[in-house]
Amino acid sequence: MMLLTDFILPAVLLSSGIFLTVRLKLVQLRFLGEGIKNLFRSEGGDDKGISPFRTLMTSLAAQLGTGNIVGAGTAIITGGPGAVFWMWVSAFFGMACAYSEASLAVHTRKRASDGSPYGGAAYYISRAFTGKYATVTAGAFSLFSMAALGFTGVAVQSNSIAAALDEALSVPMWLTGLVICMLAGVFITKGAEAISAFAEKTVPLFTLLYMGGCIAVILSNIKNLPYGISLIFRCAFTPQAVLGSASGIGIGRALSQGIKKGLFTNEAGMGSSPSVHAMSNTESPHFQGTLSVAGVFIDTFVMLTLTALAVITALYKRDSLPDMSLSGSQAVSTALACIFTHKGAEIFIALSILFFAFASILGWSISGKMSALYLFSEKSGGIYTVASLLFVFMGCIMPCELVWTLTDIFNALMVLTNIPALLKLSPVTASLIESKIRRM
Repeated sequence: MMLLTDFILPAVLLSSGIFLTVRLKLVQLRFLGEGIKNLFRSEGGDDKGISPFRTLMTSLAAQLGTGNIVGAGTAIITGGPGAVFWMWVSAFFGMACAYSEASLAVHTRKRASDGSPYGGAAYYISRAFTGKYATVTAGAFSLFSMAALGFTGVAVQSNSIAAALDEALSVPMWLTGLVICMLAGVFITKGAEAISAFAEKTVPLFTLLYMGGCIAVILSNIKNLPYGISLIFRCAFTPQAVLGSASGIGIGRALSQGIKKGLFTNEAGMGSSPSVHAMSNTESPHFQGTLSVAGVFIDTFVMLTLTALAVITALYKRDSLPDMSLSGSQAVSTALACIFTHKGAEIFIALSILFFAFASILGWSISGKMSALYLFSEKSGGIYTVASLLFVFMGCIMPCELVWTLTDIFNALMVLTNIPALLKLSPVTASLIESKIRRM
């Protein structure tokens, strides 16, 4: 499976991101500014569906998750500071994938009997191809999505919450699992509207609080910032020359960890966010596409970068390397100890992971459930919800390494079934951009 997650996945993501960047004429640079401006605009087409801003916050709730904390810390410890560079590369080209996913989700969505919009990657995959291949590919994606998001994905999030609370406050992991199950069940049973309302009110606030903590760490180690930034670029290509051969980190590990963990945090190309974007009440695929570009930018180039710089400036000194046995959350917690006490840092990280991971559980529940509904009848929604909540609990008692491995595998399988449709439909995506430009 290492061949799939460490070699095939990075190659597919990079090559497809480059292709879409060229095909869509640098869509991420042309419309990033517009996407950021659209954060503060409303372009609702009717009173059905969810506002574009809420859909973005719900999507970010799923994206931010533990990827920006545990994932970023793990990538840096196991792949070296150079992994951050490859996260940036992955995110830059991933913006073209993200634009394609969101715009196609709005373009191919359907309407329920009450007029509310719904859709997702499976719907544009079925449009991209014909015959049995379309049916099989869309069905396979839906199965992988159910497993990656609603089962192993939520297990990763609950595992991270339970481990952090156990380490910081000695809360039994089984008890955390039980409480998280109950809380998640309350929101999930109320539906996407309740989840999006929660995300709209809480994601901006907790994001700013977490960013403030990271900025404080960077400022307290400001003298190390130039060296830390240089490490990111030098270790991206020659990690052993900088860190030494004893570190065991080569360019292959830096690249694979950066792209693999980058995918886990920004999800560009994975096909998880289109289900949320399809519910937007905007009538413009382009408008939703620009919001998705802005979402990847916020997730990776802002949030993840602040986490990475906090860890690197605090732990990577000119005369020493950090403890390579640290977990991802421990690496971030150790960095935050620069401004808090050690216990205070553990509690801050535990609470940050608690919120972001819980928000991810809620966000992913929407995408996973949409995949279940695509494959089965409306009655499958309740069964899927119960199964997903069971995995939330199981994640708190399963070995962390097993949970992450399963998630990496199913994430990769989602990418491999989603990306071909994005490539095949790239002329449609390009036409959506051109039609928007002609109307301006």
